[in-house]
Amino acid sequence: MMSTRTKFILTYVAGIITGVVIVFAISFYTVMNFSEGETKNQAVQLFDSPKQEIKATSFKVIQVLPDGSALATYDNIIPEKDAPEYGMVVMFQVSEENSYYDDQVISLPKGKCFKQVGTYRYTTQQDMVKTVPVIAIYDK
Repeated sequence: MMSTRTKFILTYVAGIITGVVIVFAISFYTVMNFSEGETKNQAVQLFDSPKQEIKATSFKVIQVLPDGSALATYDNIIPEKDAPEYGMVVMFQVSEENSYYDDQVISLPKGKCFKQVGTYRYTTQQDMVKTVPVIAIYDK
C-alpha cells in the first residue's frame, strides 16, 4: 500500500510531465499554423489568361523555392529596346516537364515568347514585401 506522501509525489511528477507535453504540443501546433499562414501570404495569383509579353531572351535562376519554383533575373546585360531592365526578378512555376537549379539559364526557344501569367508575393529576409510577375513560355 502506498503512503499519502508517495501518492502526492507521483501525482506532482505526473502533472509536470503532462504540462511539458502540453506545452510542446501547443508549440508544435502554433509553429505549424504560422508556417501555413506565411505560405498563404506568399501566394501565387494566376490570371485567367496570359497577359503581356515579356521581351526577354533568357533568364538566370537566382533561387529555387521549396516547392521547386524558381526566382530568376533577366540575363541580358544590355537590355534591348522595350525589354526588361537587367535585374528584373520573375518567377517560373515548377511543372512536371521543368525542374530548376541555381544559376540555370532559361533560354527562349525559337518561335516562343515569355508571357506573364500571374504574380507572386513574398517577404524578403529584410521584411520587405515584394511582388514579381509569374511568367511562362508560350508560342508566338
